[in-house]
Amino acid sequence: MKKNPKQLVAIAALAAIALLIIAFVISAFTAGPGEAGNRFMALLFCIIAVPILAWLILFCIGRMQGKHTMAEFLPEQDTETEKDN
Repeated sequence: MKKNPKQLVAIAALAAIALLIIAFVISAFTAGPGEAGNRFMALLFCIIAVPILAWLILFCIGRMQGKHTMAEFLPEQDTETEKDN
């Protein structure tokens, strides 16, 4: 079964988030008092950044293929309405 690029990006993002959450939990048990704050903030930043980067990649893939994607925040206007104005 062949996967398209959008599915690959989604699977990679989910795998990265799962690994970061596992690292977050392991870090909670192994970090010392002085280094826990910096490690938690770095992992939290990465957990937030991964979905944003995945959205950006999906948006770029949709634009390069010339297709409308769910990642677009401003849908394109119809060409007929532009001609009328």
